[in-house]
Amino acid sequence: MLVGILSFIVVFGVLVTVHELGHLYFAKRAGIYCPEFAIGMGPKLFSYSHNDTLYTIRLLPVGGYVRMASADMEVNPLNKGMSIALKLNDSNEITHVLLDDKHNFNDIEAVEVIDNDFVEKMTVTANRYSDNNIVTYTLAKTAYLVENGQLERIASYDERFESKTPWQRFLTLFAGPLFNFLLAFVLFIFLAYVVGKTVDTPTVGEVSEGSPAEKAGIVAGDEVKEVNGQVVSDWTEMTQTIAANGGEDKPITFKVENDGKVREVDIVPMIEETETPTGDVEKRLIIGVRQMMAEPKNIFEPILWGTERMIEVSTMLLTLLGQLFLSIFQGEFTFDMLNGPVGIYKVTESVAQLGIISLIAFTAMISVNLGVMNLLPIPALDGGRILFVLYEAIFRKPVNKKVAMNIQIAGVLFVIMIMILVTWNDIKVFFLGG
Repeated sequence: MLVGILSFIVVFGVLVTVHELGHLYFAKRAGIYCPEFAIGMGPKLFSYSHNDTLYTIRLLPVGGYVRMASADMEVNPLNKGMSIALKLNDSNEITHVLLDDKHNFNDIEAVEVIDNDFVEKMTVTANRYSDNNIVTYTLAKTAYLVENGQLERIASYDERFESKTPWQRFLTLFAGPLFNFLLAFVLFIFLAYVVGKTVDTPTVGEVSEGSPAEKAGIVAGDEVKEVNGQVVSDWTEMTQTIAANGGEDKPITFKVENDGKVREVDIVPMIEETETPTGDVEKRLIIGVRQMMAEPKNIFEPILWGTERMIEVSTMLLTLLGQLFLSIFQGEFTFDMLNGPVGIYKVTESVAQLGIISLIAFTAMISVNLGVMNLLPIPALDGGRILFVLYEAIFRKPVNKKVAMNIQIAGVLFVIMIMILVTWNDIKVFFLGG
């Protein structure tokens, strides 16, 4: 169990970190102020400040975020009638807005807030207690909010997300999924270097000791031509034919060729029982052979193989998503088709028991999954926000703020609802036997 927990934390810690680093990198390149880069959710466990960004690790090992300066994403800290204090410089500009008395500043101006604009004008209009005059103060180029002894810089308009060009905003949003795709690509190339590439021809690469295949005389290099008289052309077709023709104590005839010599052997497959992440027992017929693995002939071949694997996984995922959406319209959808955090943990735990190579391959596949899912046109995800940017680029005007906010709220509620339902389904399956 400990291995499973640690594997889950490491795998998803890496995936979330890479995703959020994509957002952070392109946001900073665009000149967007990012007050916080967080891995995890909930209470803060660790923090480190660097280049105007607070890097934090939080208690719950799910999710993460990059907090960017944006009028749509921030709550105005100043309300009309609020009593605050201002620290001014020699030009009478605000350098610090003091929201409470937990500070060590001297020579401050106590005021009552009348109005403020931290988006474009960068001003605070307030009634000065010392002489009861109404004064409009301008924020200095570098100004801070101070609360509970913590400083947070107030972003100027040109440091905010909405001030950037549609292209810069698109790159900032797309960079999260992009970095997940890049991570998967690198991992697939690494696996190709270390393990090689499976050859889909029906040629035996390795025979397990004591297996039915070994007892029947099958050796590495044997090419399977027929299974019970049915011609097979690749490994997948061979395994499917074995499953269709085999049974308990039922022999299967294999026609194999090696060094130009053809022979027939009868093999009685054994039944292998494995426990699935849901706790069910899955039975399958095996004869105890593995595919051939091709080793790279040069340094470029693994790059090609990694690219091929990346395309295969992406295509498979898009096909599954298409089938999922089709099942919704056909009324065949059930939440058993989805895995929530508990289900993903169970799968990670099972994969971790197979070894580090299997865990790396799993991480690569989940990274592709995370990238694709985040590009879905759901308002709470990167894909939904990208749609708003594309709308603005096409029609030369932003989506109405009120409409955009309502859509965002609906998207967030939708995602939360789905997560709750999927997690509850996981709990029923894994812990309540449902």
